[in-house]
Amino acid sequence: MNARQKRKSKKYIAKKKLKVVLVAQSDWSNLGGNYAKSLQEIGVDATMFIKSSHRFKYPNQGKIFKNSQSLRPHIKNATIVHMLHSHNPIPDINLKDKKVVVSHTGSKYRNKYKEVNKIFNPIVDMSIVGGDLYGKGAKNENWIPGGIVNTNLLKPVYQRSSNKIVVSHFPSSYKMKGSSNIVKAMKNVKCDFIFNYNPSVISWVKNMNRVRKCDIYIERFKQNSGFGMAALEAAALGKIVITTYAFKEKYEETTGEFGLISVKTIEELTKEVERIINLPYKEILEMKKKTRKWVEKYHSYEAVGMRLFNLYRKIL
Repeated sequence: MNARQKRKSKKYIAKKKLKVVLVAQSDWSNLGGNYAKSLQEIGVDATMFIKSSHRFKYPNQGKIFKNSQSLRPHIKNATIVHMLHSHNPIPDINLKDKKVVVSHTGSKYRNKYKEVNKIFNPIVDMSIVGGDLYGKGAKNENWIPGGIVNTNLLKPVYQRSSNKIVVSHFPSSYKMKGSSNIVKAMKNVKCDFIFNYNPSVISWVKNMNRVRKCDIYIERFKQNSGFGMAALEAAALGKIVITTYAFKEKYEETTGEFGLISVKTIEELTKEVERIINLPYKEILEMKKKTRKWVEKYHSYEAVGMRLFNLYRKIL
């Protein structure tokens, strides 16, 4: 979307006075909270409501609601009700006069999509899916890449913390992120570098501080997966990010150039790290800056806000 189209969209938003209520039981990966912030960035009145807060203590989480009764005034004034994570935490609220959207995410939908579709297809106008969840029968489904990051909060750190290249991996779950394979790959790297690996889960703020000190961030090593928030956060901090991404073709078909480095085997991971370490630092710096520009273009609040707005507009 060019600058002229953005201005036109924002005028439409102001004229229509769009109000979006996003709601979930728990907001895994802070997705709904970031959706709300993204929509606010482009002028949409958007609020995220949750029943329980996230254990990682993300900033800008949704507002806690106790019961459906407390949500009724907000739902009444909403243009769009957007449910997150294949959950309907307000089954006793009548939504027939609202435009309703659901985001299907994670294993709940992957493993029980037929049951979930029976619940949501009769009540929604649109479904949003990502990763491998496309084509499972969700009503009016739209595939978009996951992930939003606050590029205004997370500024790039290009200066080095060591005279050696620093490679880091700080998984939220070492089993889910394939950390053992990453450690194995790093042991095979035949270069002089520093590898910082720590599977301890700490607060989001503290984790960002340790990611800032690396040059290369390895997000995960897991076949047939997407990338997570950690990849986008590291990209926003100006790091070269390596992951395993199974949906590159779909991403480039629907969104644009894919800006992370994707590998498929332990050997590829080892060789990719060796290749980067052996580059002149000027080239490494350019790679860092390119990663930062990519995340601004496709995963910043404004970029995702516009992406959501263009989907919503189809059902308004």
